[in-house]
Amino acid sequence: MLIPTYPSLRPLERADKPLFDQAFLHAPPEISEYTFTNIYAWRNVYALRLSCLDDFIILSSQIEPARPRFYEPIGAGDKKRIIKTLMEEGNAVCVRLPESTARLFAGDRRFALEYDRDNSDYLFTVEDLVQLKGKKYDGKRNLIKKFKSTCRYAYSRLAQEEIQECLDFEERWCLIKGCDQVQGLSQERQAFREMVSGCAFLGLTAGGIRVDGKICALVLAEKLNPKTLVIHILKAHPEMAGLYQTVNQEFLAAEASGYVYVNMEQDLGVEGLRKSKSSYHPVAMVKKYTLRPAG
Repeated sequence: MLIPTYPSLRPLERADKPLFDQAFLHAPPEISEYTFTNIYAWRNVYALRLSCLDDFIILSSQIEPARPRFYEPIGAGDKKRIIKTLMEEGNAVCVRLPESTARLFAGDRRFALEYDRDNSDYLFTVEDLVQLKGKKYDGKRNLIKKFKSTCRYAYSRLAQEEIQECLDFEERWCLIKGCDQVQGLSQERQAFREMVSGCAFLGLTAGGIRVDGKICALVLAEKLNPKTLVIHILKAHPEMAGLYQTVNQEFLAAEASGYVYVNMEQDLGVEGLRKSKSSYHPVAMVKKYTLRPAG
């Protein structure tokens, strides 16, 4: 499917996947947003639109058309020149820029850079999260031990025919969490359903834990770059102590062979998520920045 030349824009389509896959193959992404899965699953929430400029794919959020939000141009070449062209729209900003791209504007007084802590990604080594060695992981190991001693469970990779069970699990999870009353959870619910329903098409790996035969925990992940697996979804029954820790460890032990790192995405500034992800002791934060015209 053809992409219009900027400033023309169009919505994303399923048929765009090969285009993005090819672009990411030549320019492996650093940030969790940049898999076709994330872009496609969140396209409606963020009103994402597509364009091209020279050899770059341009991705824009049009929630407020008068104040467009651009993401990092996708492609190889002079990104600074492309971003400067996009920023010629007076109210435009570039969001979630990885540090390598943000660095291009360091010292340029025409622009202002702001560190976006809430959207920066947590990066771990697969080995750390599978082995959970050392005193700093005592709490995680104890929770896993407690879960295993109290529940009859089995981990397995989930297949296409189990999609409805995954959706049923998410329905139960949302009833406990009150998804319909929390905007962020309601939006995540839309993206979750897109991912689960399109799991095979999107190339996701799905793994889950069954307790007494019923799915009670679920992980959706895929390759981000040659060294890194990105986890898009990690959900577990919130009333089963140790289940989150167990499914995370079991999934990575079974599915992360060949990867050095696992990206567990951002915390969105949510205190509980920040505390939970920090408690796994990331080896680094994949820093992201917002770029605005100075003043």
